[in-house]
Amino acid sequence: MGVAASQGRKMFLTQRKSDIEFKVQVINQRRTTLAEQASQLARAFANQMYQNDDPTVITGPAAALPGLIAPAPISGLGAVPQAPIAQGSYEIQMTRVQALDKELELRSVDLQTQNKEVESELEAVQKVIDKAIERGFKTLG
Repeated sequence: MGVAASQGRKMFLTQRKSDIEFKVQVINQRRTTLAEQASQLARAFANQMYQNDDPTVITGPAAALPGLIAPAPISGLGAVPQAPIAQGSYEIQMTRVQALDKELELRSVDLQTQNKEVESELEAVQKVIDKAIERGFKTLG
């Protein structure tokens, strides 16, 4: 393989490495967002739990935990309807967040493995280029 072909291969590998690194950054940003969502979910759950003595049933606005359907208001019990939110709902939502995080983590590990492969191939191509240049100057001098 000539110097020009090796340089072209090196440029392609450098581009591939940059693409992989960008994908890893995007995944890390998504994981950070998931961590923030889990924190908000835990905070809402804890806030509602401290408003009630029974740890298995939480009362509060239905909108506190996203994804829940607000029950119909019961007439005669006050202006703000209180919706019981079971602890199982919190656990289901946290399980979803954790599953997404695990999926993103596995994808990140896969991309990091690909990055290491590209780096090793990049080093091999650089050695080929260096040897080709060295051979070229030996014949001249």
